Amino acid sequence: MPKVTLNYAPHAAQKPFHLDRYKVKYRLLSGGTGSGKTKAGAAEAFGWAFECVGSVGAVFQPAYRKLKEVAVPAFEALLGEPLGNSPFIKKFNKTEMSLDIFNGSLIWLIGLDRPEAAEGMNLDWAWLDEARLVPKHKQARESIMRRLRGSGRSKPLDDKVPLNAVGFWETTTPDTPNSDLYNFYENPVTRDLESKVYRMTIDDNIQNLGASYVESVKRSHTGGLYDQFVLGLFAEIAGASFKYNVVIHTDGYNWIERNEVFAPSFEPRQIGYGVDFGWTAPSSVLAGWFDGDGRAYIFDEVYRTQMSQDELVKACLEMRGKWGEAPFFCDSSEPQTIEAMRLAGLDARPNISKRDDGIRELGGRFEIQGDGRPRIYVSPSCVNTIQEAQSYNADRKENDHAMDCCRYLIMGLREEMGGPQAWVGRRPR
Repeated sequence: MPKVTLNYAPHAAQKPFHLDRYKVKYRLLSGGTGSGKTKAGAAEAFGWAFECVGSVGAVFQPAYRKLKEVAVPAFEALLGEPLGNSPFIKKFNKTEMSLDIFNGSLIWLIGLDRPEAAEGMNLDWAWLDEARLVPKHKQARESIMRRLRGSGRSKPLDDKVPLNAVGFWETTTPDTPNSDLYNFYENPVTRDLESKVYRMTIDDNIQNLGASYVESVKRSHTGGLYDQFVLGLFAEIAGASFKYNVVIHTDGYNWIERNEVFAPSFEPRQIGYGVDFGWTAPSSVLAGWFDGDGRAYIFDEVYRTQMSQDELVKACLEMRGKWGEAPFFCDSSEPQTIEAMRLAGLDARPNISKRDDGIRELGGRFEIQGDGRPRIYVSPSCVNTIQEAQSYNADRKENDHAMDCCRYLIMGLREEMGGPQAWVGRRPR
């Protein structure tokens, strides 16, 4: 048996969650941003794989790209080395996205924008990270729970582990009352009797985040956003400015089929990128495309806090390498970062549009037009863009990083393609 020590010492609010590993079947670890949700979820996955010898588990993220951006780094941070180098991991299959553990346990890594990857599995345990970002959470949760049938190969490490144990946990910043998360875990009338909520605030992890970071997050959130992102509470966010609807703006667009058609045939004038700079708040990079009738399609995103200038430039270079040469329309507040992007060979341009004009343009695109369709669609993989579109309030500078990014992209690309009159007189398809 290899000797592996995880880089993890649970703080006081994480401990009850771990202590109930085999006592509570369905667990929700709900916490403010930076409170240690994902780290606890990853440690729980390794604990289950170690104690249930030969077990089969699955780690779910809202989108496939989040596996590489969030799940894999979380596991590597716990191990202190790349997955392929750790004696705990016998094999990291990057093609199938699976981890073979030294004791015969198996962990699958699955993005919920590719739900077919999990079909037919018999699981002993499952972990869903950032559950609030899953547009169809109820369907996803029920699908995962149906797979908790036991693998038939799990053996307890010792007598502290029950025979044939199965379990499911979710880690997330909470959303609003009456959501599926709230109704399943917390609503006193509808909650599942085998479920339990474990709550963490951002202050619980202050020793790892630092007091200045915690205070900056507190200053930048008010009302319902403060309750959600600081206190880890289910709370209403009043005054959403856009009429975003998952059925219309994401489900109404057959993304996979459409992507296969247009991805190889982008015209340079029809594609663009938006960039919003942040540090305590997330940095955001979006890729978008206009079709011949001026409909916008947001199809790729990067969304991360504490991205250095070098990391941001690298992310932009990777996105350009994936989707093609096109202008990057950027937050004008950081000319030095724009210059760094230019020095790296990117066509980086400061946003020159007015905020109010951009908000009106973006908001109007979510409206249903005369042909029965909106003028913007969002890929299901752009989970942070979807979440912001649902709660964005134009009167507050909060939770607006992807929306600002989207605004720069839409306004910049609109001008690049001939201005607001470019599609006048065209017949919508």
